[in-house]
Amino acid sequence: MKVFGKGPKIFPIFLPNLGCKGTCVYCNQRVMTGEELLAPQELARNDFSKVDEIAFYGGTFTGLDLNLIEDYLKLAPEKPKRISTRPDAITEEVVALLKKYNVRTVELGIESLFEDVLHASRRYYDEGLVRNVIESLKKDFDIVAHLMTGLPKDSSEKSLISTLKLLEMGVKTFRIHPTLVFAGTELEKMYRSGQYEPQPLEEAVITVARILVTIESHGGKVIRLGYHVPKSQNGYIVAGPYHPSFGDLVRARLVKEIVNSLRIKVAYVPGRFLPWFTSYGNNELDLTLIPTEGEEILLDNLAFVEAESLYFQRFVKQTIFKSAHVANLDFSEVSTCKS
Repeated sequence: MKVFGKGPKIFPIFLPNLGCKGTCVYCNQRVMTGEELLAPQELARNDFSKVDEIAFYGGTFTGLDLNLIEDYLKLAPEKPKRISTRPDAITEEVVALLKKYNVRTVELGIESLFEDVLHASRRYYDEGLVRNVIESLKKDFDIVAHLMTGLPKDSSEKSLISTLKLLEMGVKTFRIHPTLVFAGTELEKMYRSGQYEPQPLEEAVITVARILVTIESHGGKVIRLGYHVPKSQNGYIVAGPYHPSFGDLVRARLVKEIVNSLRIKVAYVPGRFLPWFTSYGNNELDLTLIPTEGEEILLDNLAFVEAESLYFQRFVKQTIFKSAHVANLDFSEVSTCKS
């Protein structure tokens, strides 16, 4: 089994804040991405022949006027599409258009399943709506759930519970983003006035590592760890757990937690994954490291995903069950991956 793989060639199209009915406290997409909005007519000049997929990122794609949605989706109609939106912007008319124009993947900005967290971020929907939307989409589309950690009123436990609930709903693919404070946002005002305290980097790394192992030990995958901030936009980060190699930090921390907790003595590691075992302090692990030419990481006699499953069951799950928020969580449909 290959634990990590390479994805398709994606042509990204950014639609900063387009289709959004309001502005979330953490959001200023023009500052965050540095991208300018392009009309369908301008985009049509591009050569899409060598890409596998066209992706519409930013904004709320399904919140656009239906005619504009159609104009964007008509670009290279033979190419599969993916769109980004939010749970409270899905209608039957929009879904019909997505199916008509070769949309294969719907990325949902869910961020959390706790109403206090969502409302504090100016996102006015609830878990019930998210559940209904996922149920209506999952037969026809691949779903990618976006989750954020460190939002106002959030906690590590809430983020883990949101993750498990989404797995129970059938979501298998995720992007995980710690909250950053960008210039020109409401969150910046909250931070400067003392109303918001960003998640420290160490806490963000540990939280996201636990979310990552929760997802992968349940047969899911994470396609992005941390928010990608172009170098040109780094100056707009006011505060928060930003690191240019956040994903590697998380992977290295997870390796450290698994090796120490399960008392792993020997690791067989393909070359491209070696930095997770040798960087960010992991060169001091009491571990014999054997480089390989394969694709699978082995820890003693365990495949990496098996080690993840053991670590989740013995350590992460206990953290969740100790939480005061666990009362309404149904684990019955969430079974850990065994192979």
